[in-house]
Amino acid sequence: MTKYDIIKKYIDEYDYYGLLEMGCPDDEFDTENDMICKRVSTNYSVERIARIITDVFNEMFSENDKPELFMETAKKIKNAFIENNITD
Repeated sequence: MTKYDIIKKYIDEYDYYGLLEMGCPDDEFDTENDMICKRVSTNYSVERIARIITDVFNEMFSENDKPELFMETAKKIKNAFIENNITD
């Protein structure tokens, strides 16, 4: 499993706006996943990962979400980095 695989798994699981559930293609969030992957380091804190996710989704969807919205997703990503010994 790679850093990108982990990010994709949990961003897709979060399913912003429920787009995947509504039938959008599996690659619906791949642009956002790429952007997040490029900005996140595996040694970042959960809070910093959540801020990056927030920044990307706010940029891509013209929203004004707060990092708290993505905190649980960021925790899952951080834990998966640790569990899978993923480093940059």
